[in-house]
Amino acid sequence: MKSRVARSGAAWVPAWTLAVVLVAMALRTEVAPVSWWAPLGAALVGVPAAVIVTFATDRPFAVPHRAVAVAGACVWAAVVAHSGWSERRGLVLVFAAVLLAALEYAVPSASGAPVVWQGGGDGEQSDRRPESVKSWEGLLRRTTKKALVVRSVDPWERRGDGERVVVDLPEDMTLKDVAAVCDKLAAGRRLPQGCVVRALDGDHQGQVVLDVMLRDCLAGEGRMVSEPTTPASINDPFDVAFTPRGEQMPVCLREESMVVGGTTNAGKTTLLHRIIFRLARCTDTLIWVADPNGGGVAEPWIKPWALGQAETPTIDWLAESAAEAAVMLAVARAVAKDRKTSKEASRRKRAANSTVLPVDAEMPAILIITDEGAEFRQAAGLLALIVDEGFARAAQIGRAEGLRIVMSVLRGTGDLLNKGLRTVAGIRVCLRMNEEDEYGYILGVNPGRARLLHKGSAYVYRTDTDHIPVLARTVNVLLDGMEQHAIATAHLRPKLDARAQQVAARLTVRDVLEGRDPTEHRDIARMPVMRDVEAGRAYSGRWDRQAAILAEMRGEDAPEVERAVTVIAERPTAAPPGSAAERLLLGTGTLVEETPKAAPAIAQAPAGNGEPDVMAEAEALLSPQHMARRAPLSTRDAILPLLRDAYPDLLTNAQVHSRLMEMGIEVSPQRSHQVLKSLVEKREARQDGAGYGHVA
Repeated sequence: MKSRVARSGAAWVPAWTLAVVLVAMALRTEVAPVSWWAPLGAALVGVPAAVIVTFATDRPFAVPHRAVAVAGACVWAAVVAHSGWSERRGLVLVFAAVLLAALEYAVPSASGAPVVWQGGGDGEQSDRRPESVKSWEGLLRRTTKKALVVRSVDPWERRGDGERVVVDLPEDMTLKDVAAVCDKLAAGRRLPQGCVVRALDGDHQGQVVLDVMLRDCLAGEGRMVSEPTTPASINDPFDVAFTPRGEQMPVCLREESMVVGGTTNAGKTTLLHRIIFRLARCTDTLIWVADPNGGGVAEPWIKPWALGQAETPTIDWLAESAAEAAVMLAVARAVAKDRKTSKEASRRKRAANSTVLPVDAEMPAILIITDEGAEFRQAAGLLALIVDEGFARAAQIGRAEGLRIVMSVLRGTGDLLNKGLRTVAGIRVCLRMNEEDEYGYILGVNPGRARLLHKGSAYVYRTDTDHIPVLARTVNVLLDGMEQHAIATAHLRPKLDARAQQVAARLTVRDVLEGRDPTEHRDIARMPVMRDVEAGRAYSGRWDRQAAILAEMRGEDAPEVERAVTVIAERPTAAPPGSAAERLLLGTGTLVEETPKAAPAIAQAPAGNGEPDVMAEAEALLSPQHMARRAPLSTRDAILPLLRDAYPDLLTNAQVHSRLMEMGIEVSPQRSHQVLKSLVEKREARQDGAGYGHVA
């Protein structure tokens, strides 16, 4: 069975005209058995017959002129049979034939397109089609058992790389039906390993375009990331990969969370770095990273700041432990919930006439990236459970308020990836996996059976754009490129708005534990990060808690630690929040670089059972008389008088560091720079260029 296209009615006008002439000639002869009035009687039958045939051939718009043509032909034949031939009558016939041909050519079928049907038809006409068209049509019909018609087969821009096949579908098929058999089509065409057939939208819903990859166009070294250092916005799409045809695969992280899966050495971390490359330019987005592998993915973006080469770290918050990640997520959720009802957020939404919060440098979005996030999920204990559920909840509640999640996992299994998070993630990227069924779990749909042969090769599935996952390859990044980009874009980094910082300062350990009583989880409540939470320093103390990591980046052997952290580690307790003992453990919330001198001994007041009364000791230690003998000065307490004495002049970091050394306070230049920055952020000092001064 072959398909053919119905000819235009104009092809039959010459035959129609000749038939009318022959009828007239026959009626004019003396031997004619009928008289000249016979054509007039035939018109009574011919006109209805013409109308019926016209509708049957799917050309209702041709009914008027065909009915007139039949009636006119009968009248003309009757006149010729009665009165004979003349030049005028001949011209009338020619004019009528030309007009009829023009109308037949111009009037379309009911569908507005040539009529296609099945039948034995014109074999010669079918054979004139290119062999590629006939070959694809045969393969499609054998594979689908349906009457598909191939319109054209065109090569890609680079011949030999691939071809585009335009296919018309029968009424009982859709694009998804064709997409489901793309693997079989690739096998039927004997495509090389790594090549795929991709189903795309055609000009209308009854048409499909097959993008056929004839050679492995993703082979080679791949592309390097190309990202300028100009300001950008999280609302702008950016490419994360490219297809075999070289097309970019853009995504937008403002309203969609993202899941990235891939086995070891598949390219997950490289893809995360590519995302940070873009986000570093976004003046309306804070980047938070939760990385249980020691913060490795954040290290090249933080190191320039730790070394004093950049004024602001690209990564605004780093969580390398489950406890820190739990606090980070608690802050993020609290900020998102506050933005649902805060006065400024409501004003912004009304001004934009949208339920989606407009974000900018004054109220930035928060995007949390986690590398190997499944390690949080696999870890035992309450904090691991809180963190795992926290990622999913943040992705679920934070879309409108500018809170988004990018989660990477090592395997596509239920014990490593929370299904609730994957469900709300509109962007899913799956790099090479060791198990075939893991692709389907990451993507949520079957991507096909094409092998991912290269590092960075991946299936990209944008749920609101792609019918099926698209084979693509991510771009490469270099370590020195990251550090240079971090320095070049440091001035673009926004700060968490003051309202959000207040929300973070009001956070409690009970909030972090999602309503659980801290006294029932004393091992968690004793952690330094939880002490910072109770002291209102969940966000503001984030880098103080990373002193060891920052010192290692600077190449320093002994990181400067916080007094409160040391005391808590040596003296675990679960003192009631707000009590004297609690305030004693929390200290003043400042950093101390020197080894504290031994405090004067205080007599222990025995409790009722003969044991020392801890609460009484705490009250004595916090008494004004004892606090007056505290030593030594913290870096913060030493810097503030220096700035006050220099007012109205400004001091550079080098001058401040030199005077601290003269005072006997051993600190590094990086440490003094960090404290100065902290004072500026808290508005306890001011900055003008490279100098720092007292706030009048």
